[in-house]
Amino acid sequence: MKVVAAYLLAVLGGNTSPSAEDVKNILGSVGAEADEDRIELFLCEVKGYGLQSL
Repeated sequence: MKVVAAYLLAVLGGNTSPSAEDVKNILGSVGAEADEDRIELFLCEVKGYGLQSL
């Protein structure tokens, strides 16, 4: 769930296509652990969706 929240924070901040590194940086800024595999899986699942779909 924290990966989704970090992704949405990036989008709300104006980044229309957050990368895995963007998500990891957001999670790291609050001291949360970032699981690379979960981040990559999530990004693969949402790839191709526009902002209107979120």
